[in-house]
Amino acid sequence: MSQKVRELYEQFPYPLRDPGQEKDRLLMPPIDTLSRVNHYCFGGTKEFDAKFRALVAGGGTGDSLIWLAEQLGGVGGSVTYLEPSTASTRVARARAEARGLSNIEYVNQTISEFTKSKPDLFDYINCAGVLHHLEDPEEGLRDLTSVLKADGAMGIMVYGEHGRLAVTEWRKMIAPLLDGKDLLQQLAMTRTLLSALPEDNMLLKMGGGAGFIKGLLENDPEIVDLLLHPVECAYDVHGVYDFASSADLHVAAFTGFFGFGGTGKAHYKIDNLVRDPALLRELAAKPLRDQQAFCERFSGAMPLHAFYLTREDKGQAAEMLPDAELAPYFFVSPSETFFDDLVALSGQPVLIEDGTGNAVDLTGGPDLARLLAVFDGKNTVAELVAILRDEILDTQPIDMNSIAINTLGAVWALFHKFDWMLASRPDGWQKTDGERTLRVRKV
Repeated sequence: MSQKVRELYEQFPYPLRDPGQEKDRLLMPPIDTLSRVNHYCFGGTKEFDAKFRALVAGGGTGDSLIWLAEQLGGVGGSVTYLEPSTASTRVARARAEARGLSNIEYVNQTISEFTKSKPDLFDYINCAGVLHHLEDPEEGLRDLTSVLKADGAMGIMVYGEHGRLAVTEWRKMIAPLLDGKDLLQQLAMTRTLLSALPEDNMLLKMGGGAGFIKGLLENDPEIVDLLLHPVECAYDVHGVYDFASSADLHVAAFTGFFGFGGTGKAHYKIDNLVRDPALLRELAAKPLRDQQAFCERFSGAMPLHAFYLTREDKGQAAEMLPDAELAPYFFVSPSETFFDDLVALSGQPVLIEDGTGNAVDLTGGPDLARLLAVFDGKNTVAELVAILRDEILDTQPIDMNSIAINTLGAVWALFHKFDWMLASRPDGWQKTDGERTLRVRKV
């Protein structure tokens, strides 16, 4: 980490957080939701107990730290907070103290300094928005890999090359104006430019309009981190895969980073972006990473990539129907009237939605409602197949077991699309999403 980067975060702890707000809200970064980590990184089989050790590498003012410590507090698991900025650490400590969290170890070092100390290995490492600010990101990733357990996993976020084009062009524009100015002077100049931004400027389009700029002008650390950072790089999808390979790791899954339940993975699926059947078939025949790279360029709106890394190549396993001994469960809970509404609207086109813009359309009926009702986190896939085969589907003089498996797979694909369903052992970690609720609405 360069000296300029160290000084930036001492002067502007990031992100801007007020410990006094901890009593009113709990920020829950989707990438660090352990139900999701368990599903995508550990095949739903991980034990979260007193032996579980998490590392937040470059913890900033504490978003991932607080969320992981909250989740692990009830089972005795621990979190190590690694952050070289003492100013950021003060904010993170105050937030943890406001919540009464005591399962945290604080370390004021860089990634390189910490890994050279040979700490005990970790089950899960969060490193979000950090590696792209290092002089050598690949070395940083290899350092983190050296303290990861053999079966461990990482949650990583780096800047996206294509969706961040507006920032890249802005940095090119102001680069000739930065010489001879200290950070406060650069900030003042940037605020002046943002206050008089032409309506066709790319930053406005990237952020969704004037509200984005207004928010920036109220948040100096955000301006500095977004537009004035002295060291940064960005990756496209192929770059993410190559980055992982540089540390002998594999991309287990792309995931969400911002709020709204963290359904960012849906943006990497071609069938969510392409409707033409012939073109969809052609794209589907390509390797997964080529499909995802197409989605990145076609959408043009991915300013970052959040993803899980594992030592074992899990391929598309997490997207397929889970293993027979695992139990699918509603990660996003159905509303109180969900099943009754499905039955009442039987045979009619309906939308199933989670209130955050994610929706699927289908024509449901009593059989679908009966099947979904037994996705209770206790019935395994094998048991669900038997229930579907013997109790729900009409008996036919054909292989009903195959029909049941295919039907169950189709239902799983539909409800796993936005992480509405995940899978774990029947007695495993099945904490639900506290932000979203599934509802049925007539089209």
